[in-house]
Amino acid sequence: MTKKKQHKQPIKQLSPYEYIKTKARTFPISKCYINSDWIEMAKANIVIARQKPSGNFILGVYCLEFLGKGLVIARAFTNMTQVNIDEFLEKMAPKKLEVNMVVEIDYALAHNIIYGVVALARKKRYKPDAEFECSKYILEEDDGKIEKIDIEFENHPMRIEYELENERLKNIV
Repeated sequence: MTKKKQHKQPIKQLSPYEYIKTKARTFPISKCYINSDWIEMAKANIVIARQKPSGNFILGVYCLEFLGKGLVIARAFTNMTQVNIDEFLEKMAPKKLEVNMVVEIDYALAHNIIYGVVALARKKRYKPDAEFECSKYILEEDDGKIEKIDIEFENHPMRIEYELENERLKNIV
């Protein structure tokens, strides 16, 4: 007698988007970084790293502009090493006069900055970068479980100056 061949179901490989959407929040947040001059510049580059069991990281990168446009760039990376992250951070904000321009911050602060800027930009009818649809899964859900930190985006001196200049230009045209 011949044995019937059993057909094994092929293991479905997840796309990077599916992987991030279904797995990212299961990994612990390892570190969060931001450019040290984010308050003065009214711009922030935030990096969120979640560590996988392999030791590598899932990385979310969020470039934010507080004056109006909000989340300008959002990117997600699925298999970064610590060396990759260090190189990325150096490119993001190189040291100036031996002062590190990237600092580590608490996740709650990073979360509040990102979602606060996105909410403010939506009021102005700006949509976040399309890749936020994927990279948002690297963040915790914005459901009130993360400590709320009041950050004053709307009354930032550069924002007020920016809006006054826009009004002035509207009156000229």
